Amino acid sequence: MTTTPVHETTSPVQPAAPTPQHWTKVRPRAWIVSLMLIPLVVFWIEYNEIVAQGSELAGMSLTMAAVFPLLLLVGVNFILKKWRPQWALRQSELMFVYSLTTIAAYVSGIGMIQFLNATLVGWRHFATPSNHWSNWQYLVPRWAAPPAAVVENYYLGHSSFFTARNAAGWVGPICIWTLFILTLMTAMYCVTSLIRKQWVDNERLTFPIVIVPLTITQEGGSVSLWKNRSLWIGIALPVIIESVKAVHFTMAPTLPFFPIKVDEARNLVNDFPTPPWNAMGNLFITFFPLVVGLTFLLSQEVSFSCCFFYLLTKAERVIAAAGGLPTTSSDAQMSIPPYIAEQGLGAFLGLALVSLWLARRHLRDTWSRAFCGDATVDDSHEPLSYRTAWILLAASTLLLIIFGVALGLSPLLSVLFFVLYLLFALGMTRIRAEAGLAWGPGSSSGWPGVHSLITAIGGTESITQADATGMAFLHWCDTDWRCLEQPAQMESLKIAAMVEPGSLSPRQMTGGIAAAAVIGSITAWISCLGLYYHYGAGSAIVEPWRTQQGRFPFDQLQSMITTLQSPRISSLVALLIGLGVAVALSALRARFVWLPLHPIGYAAANTDIMAWICVPVLIGWLCKTAILKYGGIRAYRQALPFFIGLVLGDYGVSGLWSVVFMISGHTGYRSFPT
Repeated sequence: MTTTPVHETTSPVQPAAPTPQHWTKVRPRAWIVSLMLIPLVVFWIEYNEIVAQGSELAGMSLTMAAVFPLLLLVGVNFILKKWRPQWALRQSELMFVYSLTTIAAYVSGIGMIQFLNATLVGWRHFATPSNHWSNWQYLVPRWAAPPAAVVENYYLGHSSFFTARNAAGWVGPICIWTLFILTLMTAMYCVTSLIRKQWVDNERLTFPIVIVPLTITQEGGSVSLWKNRSLWIGIALPVIIESVKAVHFTMAPTLPFFPIKVDEARNLVNDFPTPPWNAMGNLFITFFPLVVGLTFLLSQEVSFSCCFFYLLTKAERVIAAAGGLPTTSSDAQMSIPPYIAEQGLGAFLGLALVSLWLARRHLRDTWSRAFCGDATVDDSHEPLSYRTAWILLAASTLLLIIFGVALGLSPLLSVLFFVLYLLFALGMTRIRAEAGLAWGPGSSSGWPGVHSLITAIGGTESITQADATGMAFLHWCDTDWRCLEQPAQMESLKIAAMVEPGSLSPRQMTGGIAAAAVIGSITAWISCLGLYYHYGAGSAIVEPWRTQQGRFPFDQLQSMITTLQSPRISSLVALLIGLGVAVALSALRARFVWLPLHPIGYAAANTDIMAWICVPVLIGWLCKTAILKYGGIRAYRQALPFFIGLVLGDYGVSGLWSVVFMISGHTGYRSFPT
């Protein structure tokens, strides 16, 4: 290998930035491959996750829906480099395809269109006289959802989305909500564009997620990498483990297997059945090879802090129970001592605010360039000119607020919702840029989101039925952040800065991301609705958790209306404590560089996701610490292919099995996340 990842002991040599006129344009072949691949990948995601019920292809930080095709392209590139070298793709073009595929995969995944389409029909389908949803249904704007006439076949199946009635009923909502998604992505991309230089060039954050695709695409596919024995040993380990488990769960239930997932693993809390120890919550002994591999790419401070602060949350829960306070098994439950969820949300806000504070001089320069004509500030290498970024940020944010008001939110609540949403997105992006955890918090791990924060702190007494209804129709994009677009946007711009100098213009990446978002959205709508009208969202054939997303927000809405709650000062205090701890840790690390505690570890630890990955993160940290201590940087570089192999093996074999299940029609085995 000729490229080493960024970590605490090395720094990459930044290539000299070319002048704009010297950028090499992405050749048409890279565009063609990307635009042909996106519909195939999106349909693969939807069929695999909705019908075949296999591994989640989109909801990973290093999304399998992009890595698996990238591995295939690298294989094809090897053949082309030998027989038709002029046809082979350069590394920059492979990474261009990867970036666009990731964006499209996220648009089509959980927390995005998979949840949205279920939300738009669920409020009608799940309504019964006993749940009294009719008390608020009159508040739903007619333009926001398809008519009742198209709902029945969506759940019954044996129909087609492409009939005149079904297509006509959906065309309005599809257009409206796609524009909302694109506007939301635009707002996030403008923030990304304005802060890119600060993170990539000034702070030089590590971006662990991009290391794997950059490594496997060196020179369009490096022979020396794939001849490395350690790489193949790393690949073989998850291939064997995951294949044996796939056979066990789908074909041969008597075949023994090695339990590695949450629903198979031992929960240590069961070993402490008596109070107050049983209050510590979940602590699973899992072993995800990909998590071990990705953790090896992190700084030791981040990985250590994730484990340290997660164990600290367990101590908090035990202390709270010992003091006679009520507790819950979920770290993401709001308004329950010791207020782990509120601390986590506060930490996310703290990370966002610290990021803005560190970037204050740079942001001031961007403003001077945009509106004061400061010629000393150069924005020719940015994905958007600073003027365009500021204007589009203001316009897109205003449109989001107007959209929220049209849904029923009061102007003040709409402003609060979307400002908090963008701040949380920035905090999440910061975590991905420095930590690169295998996946972010989601609804299956109890991510509370902006809506739960508002109702927990502000109570529900002052929220009108129109407010509650509007927030219920925004629940889909706020309840699961594993497919949040902004981290992928920032990583795409990091990739543009890391490949061969002058080979991938940030402005070209902007055009590619926009095209991927549009094509990915359209394909996701067609795929989801086509599958549900064919198989039936209410049938036993499809995966039920996704269709139930059409019910969860409205159950919560009805609870808000019928059970009024006063503002909770305790939740606000916990939020401020979490914010303060994140800010304090950031300040201490700036003053004492040797401090092993990192604010990102604190933020990640205060979500339920660490219950799934604490043990593999600990294993990855121990491996890296031991190798660096006893072998130094040379041993680290020699060991690196093995840990990259763990990631590639996990993704490669899971992708292969998902294709097998899709072709065979067999219900699949979910390698991850649960």
